Amino acid sequence: MQYEAKNKRKIVVFTGNRAEYGLLNPVIKALSEDPAFETTLIISGTHLSGDFGKTAGEIDTSNLAAIREIVLEIPDTDTRTSMLLSVSDLIRTGVCMLKDISPDCFVLAGDRYETFAMALTSFYCNIPIAHIFGGDLSQGGHLDDSVRHSITKLSHIHFTTNEDSFNRVLKLGEEPWRVFNVGTPVMDNVLGGNFAGPEEVSRELSLDLNRPMIIFTQHPVIQETDMAYEQAKESLEALKALGCQTVITYPCNDAGSEHIIKAINEYEGVSYFRIRKSLGWRLYLGCLRVASCVAGNSSSGLMETPIFKVPCVNIGTRQQGRLRADNVIDVSYDRNEISAALQTALNDSAFIKQVQNCSNPYGQGGASKRIAHVLSTLPFDKKMLQKKMTY
Repeated sequence: MQYEAKNKRKIVVFTGNRAEYGLLNPVIKALSEDPAFETTLIISGTHLSGDFGKTAGEIDTSNLAAIREIVLEIPDTDTRTSMLLSVSDLIRTGVCMLKDISPDCFVLAGDRYETFAMALTSFYCNIPIAHIFGGDLSQGGHLDDSVRHSITKLSHIHFTTNEDSFNRVLKLGEEPWRVFNVGTPVMDNVLGGNFAGPEEVSRELSLDLNRPMIIFTQHPVIQETDMAYEQAKESLEALKALGCQTVITYPCNDAGSEHIIKAINEYEGVSYFRIRKSLGWRLYLGCLRVASCVAGNSSSGLMETPIFKVPCVNIGTRQQGRLRADNVIDVSYDRNEISAALQTALNDSAFIKQVQNCSNPYGQGGASKRIAHVLSTLPFDKKMLQKKMTY
């Protein structure tokens, strides 16, 4: 069916940080290339912040109807306060933007506070919300779990990435006709080879790909911000002692991030460390393709490493409870534990074989087209907006 311009469904997609855009990119591509839709992208958060790599320039703008920006003037105060003030800024600016665009549906992903702000805005503007990655668990003392489930309760359409999350969204009382288990969109980038090749990775990061290479990202935990510096130091000391090529990226901009950044910058002189504010999603996926191990506490370590059969050393509590494959070793913030786990990941033949045979619990690809198909067929009507709980 060919859609006339006047009959196209107006879709707005929101992205507020590098990691979430890497997950959303294939969805944005599928929507923007589908003649059923007129797709607008709203960009905010660290995409527009030089302190975190200003990643807006890496966003693919092809076939989009428009791009809107919400620049956050984050004050130099306690970062928990800054997070709340950013939520306020997003709501105040976002409500005017959404009223101006007047979309048929608002698409967002994940569990960031920026995402929650825009979900709340869309909900009160009476715009149907399609949420990706609902139902996941991460019970390690961070805000993400509560925020993610709150977004689920505000949303009208749910795209989960695995069966556990699908069932959890249903247990939260969402009507079954609203919930679709589609898998992770990241698989679409991987299967399409849409990431940096080995030569580009080697050139951009000055890496010798004939030698082992580790990717390290550690984010703060909101209930442990006073320990963020020491926690990062334990990880970095273990990596330094290992003496392996290590690509280190800055954390997200959650409260406590400044302490982790301070720790990271103390290792600028380590010759085998490659410190970057952000890799961008193409280069990051390219690094995963050639990495010997991923370490830290990013959700990517659990959700994306099984795709590439890469070992993951998951440090601390941030991802506690999240679904994982057999390629993950969980350790505490202790340099000796971290060192032992890294040695296992790099050198233990039995564990390496286990990683190579691990199954990916997040689907086998095609998520983006499934999402586009659902959004092209579901009616955005009164029934969509009138949610009924099934408790």
